[in-house]
Amino acid sequence: MIVQKQTIAIVDANATHRKEAKAVLDIFYNVLDFENGREAIRALKRQSLINQPASLILAGLRVEPSGTINFIKSLRQERALVDIPVIQLLDKPDNYMLIAAGKEAGSSDFLAKPYKGKALLEIISKHLKANAKKEWEGLNETPRIALQNSAKIFESLNSVIASGETIAFQSVKDSCAPLVDAVENNDFKCILNGVRDYDDYTYAHSMRVATLLSLLGHAAGFKNDEQLLLASGGLMHDVGKMMIPHEVLNKPGRLTEAEFEIMKSHVPETIKYLKLQENIPKAIFIIAEQHHEKLDGTGYPHNLAGKHLNELARMAAVVDVYSALTDRRVYKPEMEAAKAMSIMEDEMGGSHLDKKYIAMFKDILIDADILQKGI
Repeated sequence: MIVQKQTIAIVDANATHRKEAKAVLDIFYNVLDFENGREAIRALKRQSLINQPASLILAGLRVEPSGTINFIKSLRQERALVDIPVIQLLDKPDNYMLIAAGKEAGSSDFLAKPYKGKALLEIISKHLKANAKKEWEGLNETPRIALQNSAKIFESLNSVIASGETIAFQSVKDSCAPLVDAVENNDFKCILNGVRDYDDYTYAHSMRVATLLSLLGHAAGFKNDEQLLLASGGLMHDVGKMMIPHEVLNKPGRLTEAEFEIMKSHVPETIKYLKLQENIPKAIFIIAEQHHEKLDGTGYPHNLAGKHLNELARMAAVVDVYSALTDRRVYKPEMEAAKAMSIMEDEMGGSHLDKKYIAMFKDILIDADILQKGI
């Protein structure tokens, strides 16, 4: 199952603004732009009919032919479009009359011009995350709570890391308890699906690694408390990526040597963060510090090889590589599960990754019908 980028529609008679906004958004989303509101509504209804609905609409200061407010009112009268978030542009942040009119028409949020690209991305991301959380409401209780609790942890991490503070490890562990229960009860696939459209790659990847690592631990005979450590380690293994510049973390092309060095710094940054905590189990450090090491010693950050690689690190490396290959990124669609496993077996087995854990992980994917159908 290949999931495409989410679609953002820009509706504005100002061609310069459409071009500028599209340039900011193009790398992250599929962008549709319209100068005419009626044309936009017709096109967006067609998109919904073919099951490719827009995830969010950006309504400009001037939408032809009847104005921005009437355009939003017309949107809200269309059953296929009524729930799509609409970000309304303002000419100034304190235009209270326009804000009131927008709210009454059905705007979801407001952004004043001139704005920076970062502000546009942040407000869109906020609403796309809210969209994903609405989808979680329909899940069974255990996976729903697993997603909700882990998302709260990551939302807190974004603010506390900037201030030099930490989140208590017990909170992380508690958030992973329903995840482990979902794995034990074979109700984990909706967790993997649930993070697909969550607009935070580091969280989505970490939650997938946490789930799959717990699953691999379950297959290897780990008990509940041990699986909790695996899941917690998976959830926290990449927190250092929050310190990596956005343009490097999400660069669509090949990283330069200098950029790759910056990217690799997420490992020591993760360890630095974990060391601020008290009573962090050794297993969490091992998963975080060694998941990019390779059996032949060509990994990083310590070029560990063979017998020097911990079993937990070997397990985490298999899961991390699989997740990275099958994750949807802003610059690539996800790879099919069968192709990812083929690459891991034929090109990485024995040199980079432990063959025993590759085989065990493959059996898990076959049993869960993931290798055949994907997820």
